[in-house]
Amino acid sequence: MIKTKDLTLAYLDAESKLATENPVLSRVNVQLDAGEFVLVCGPTGSGKSSLLKALNGLVPHFTGGILTGELWLDGKDMTGSQPHDLAELVGYVNQQPEGSFVADTVIDEIAYGPEQLGIDPALIASRIDEVAERLGITNLLELPLASLSGGQQQRVAIAAALASGQKILLLDEPTSALDIVSAREVVALLRDLAHQHGMTVLLAEHRIGRVVGEVDSVLVVHGDGSVTKSAPSAAFNDDRFAPPIIELGLAMGWNPLPVAMKDAAALWAASPADFAPIVRDSKPGDVLLRATDLAVRYGATNAVLPTSLEIHSGEIVALMGENGSGKTSLLWALQGLGDVSGGVVEIKNHQSPSTWSDTKKLNNLARLAAINMVPQRAADLLFLNTVSEELAESDRFASVQEGTTGALLSAIAGRLNPSAHPRDLSAGQQLALVLAVQLAKGAQVLLLDEPTRGLDYSSKRKLAKQLQILREQGRGVLVASHDIEFVAMVADRVLVMQAGQIAESAPLEIALGCGAQLASQLAEISNAPQLITISQLVMR
Repeated sequence: MIKTKDLTLAYLDAESKLATENPVLSRVNVQLDAGEFVLVCGPTGSGKSSLLKALNGLVPHFTGGILTGELWLDGKDMTGSQPHDLAELVGYVNQQPEGSFVADTVIDEIAYGPEQLGIDPALIASRIDEVAERLGITNLLELPLASLSGGQQQRVAIAAALASGQKILLLDEPTSALDIVSAREVVALLRDLAHQHGMTVLLAEHRIGRVVGEVDSVLVVHGDGSVTKSAPSAAFNDDRFAPPIIELGLAMGWNPLPVAMKDAAALWAASPADFAPIVRDSKPGDVLLRATDLAVRYGATNAVLPTSLEIHSGEIVALMGENGSGKTSLLWALQGLGDVSGGVVEIKNHQSPSTWSDTKKLNNLARLAAINMVPQRAADLLFLNTVSEELAESDRFASVQEGTTGALLSAIAGRLNPSAHPRDLSAGQQLALVLAVQLAKGAQVLLLDEPTRGLDYSSKRKLAKQLQILREQGRGVLVASHDIEFVAMVADRVLVMQAGQIAESAPLEIALGCGAQLASQLAEISNAPQLITISQLVMR
């Protein structure tokens, strides 16, 4: 179904306008069959999205650059084809599908693509019914897109990508913003599309643990231009993107490495190891931020019911829960810029610790000095023409030594091309840049909304280290995340939201232990009620 021959992609240098010396893709030769379910993985910024876009014509016709080599799809030479030439064959769902919706309702969104291709209206209607039934969204067809949960929006985006009878489906980070239940449903759906309906499905994903046990093969985009294909059990010899199940297998010396949870659990049961308990170096300090009866309403919808919470100095708190439970609305309300229909949020004055300020009443400069937020759409905070300009402006605005923001960025994601336009970075690199910019401001309280979208495991560990430094400095951090393994690295306690209110507050060890709703992979494999991270492993 897909065959590439010496596929090579190089972008142009911003200054010289010549192809860069290090191509994003270099002489890629892969072959994928009809009905094959494929994971595309690799380090942050390695070229995964570029590879997908080369398969649907967006590279180079939309993104620019120079693409050479051959591309064969469904037995036809499609080298050099424009995106509209491939639209009936290849469906594509980008990293933020909600940002690419063009209609108001589900049915109109699904119909849009076939209409642009000139398909007969009667055939469009039958295809809408077919894909809606296949994806389990028939009951959603008349609903506004804005009323759907993240998981439902993802299903609609997939339906829209298949409504013209496509045989190939490409998805970029399809589970990154989904809770664990929704993610499992989407992965099961994709597996069914491949194995039961004969589609070739490629998904680029950083949360590899969610999908590695379900796919047929793995394409690794290494970051040096090369791309290799292998079986899932043989793909992960690079700790930049090895999921916890693989890390555990390597540490235990299992060969072959298990990729399915049940296989890892059986190996563990046959020869278990021990885990050292978590040791807290320090206890949380005084309260830095407190919310009292905080509520958020959008029209007739109660996004956040009256909620009270406290964030202490020297602690990292995870905010978890299903899509649509109110996490993002709560973060914006705490930050002082979101809608608030009741209650108050107060932050301690760092210059006068005995006084408190209402975050809603702070001016912009005072608010940024007290509380910062990294939103889900991190790129919204990038507005200059080059990475170097963003870094310099961050240092100037935060009144810190020149190079401070750049050092933070390097610590999280390594060095980025300073002349690159921020919009040309990968989603993970954009996030790392925004994280560095916000960290440089040195606010007492940092709010993070899904801070690991687009980050490989190595970058997650580096981000965890930066947050732990903030903890040691006495800052307070609140992290809203579906990324259970990242939460396991950093959090001291977990707040779980359900239907607009905090339904549970528990220490990390309990919240992510075996049997819990949010159990980590390692806890499930080892059946350990308080297991957290691979760093606690003690061999017998």
